[in-house]
Amino acid sequence: MRVEPFGTFHAPLSRVEFRGVASRGHRLVGPIVGSSIEGPMLRAKQEGTSAADWLLQGPDETVLIDVRVSMRTDDGAALQIAYSGRAHWPDGVGSGAVRAAFVFETDAPEYRWLCSRMVVGVGSVEQTHGSYSLAILR
Repeated sequence: MRVEPFGTFHAPLSRVEFRGVASRGHRLVGPIVGSSIEGPMLRAKQEGTSAADWLLQGPDETVLIDVRVSMRTDDGAALQIAYSGRAHWPDGVGSGAVRAAFVFETDAPEYRWLCSRMVVGVGSVEQTHGSYSLAILR
């Protein structure tokens, strides 16, 4: 397996909209506003407001990240991105690294290759934003 640098993903977060106990743990829903991907193969910015992190922290402090976001590339192609990941935050939100897998959907011919690839990231989440260093698996 080859891993190559892909870029960075930045996800500014709005104020958490929901905090509560769910059947599997503590749920936080954080709207994402103005996210972007920057790298040599892809530059894109968030389009629309339907983007959020549906974070779930279990009783063992394991955190499940579940994000969906719509983006538009700098040359006009529409992308749908979903990523999920895990973290261990024993000392509260953002107290450890997040590891995530990003999946792309698009009908744009110039970016269709992304649909058959896996992009992975390691990053951090703070109260105001998430940030990931991304790599593509070849």
